[in-house]
Amino acid sequence: MPEDGSLLYLAYGSNLHPRRLRERIGEIKLAGVVELPGWRLCFDKRGADGSAKANLRPAPGSDQVAWAAAYRVQPNQLPALDRFEGCGGGYETFRFDVSVQGRWQPALAYLTPSHWTTESMRPYDWYRALIVAGAGYLGLPAAYVASIRAFPVIIDPDTGRRRARLELAEQCKRDVRPALH
Repeated sequence: MPEDGSLLYLAYGSNLHPRRLRERIGEIKLAGVVELPGWRLCFDKRGADGSAKANLRPAPGSDQVAWAAAYRVQPNQLPALDRFEGCGGGYETFRFDVSVQGRWQPALAYLTPSHWTTESMRPYDWYRALIVAGAGYLGLPAAYVASIRAFPVIIDPDTGRRRARLELAEQCKRDVRPALH
């Protein structure tokens, strides 16, 4: 564990962009971008709002790769993160060992157990837009970003929420990523 007591959190969905994550849990630090070979991004978590949410699924023996942002978070931020992620009600914490800037470190991510998955739901357009904005901010491979953009979406019937989240996604797209130290 680092001297500051922080933990690594792997964000791959709407928390991929630091603006969205800060909005939810406060100050965080981007430690790096993480490649997860043998994993794939999918949208199969049943959301309480009637839409699908992002999830990571193992794809052993394949050439599939998922990408995540590794954020340093403080232990006192985990209860808020658990609440936003619906820990125990759709997502569960999962431990990864990841290489961040050439050093292997333990990290946690939220994954969906199979009894919370669905093939019949689609993500909202604003949800996908937030993920695309985060992927662009982090400079993820163009083919990966294109695969996210290509995923079918639905329109959120809550027009106020949709407008606010699409506005947030637009703000995120304008952010410039600082260099990592």
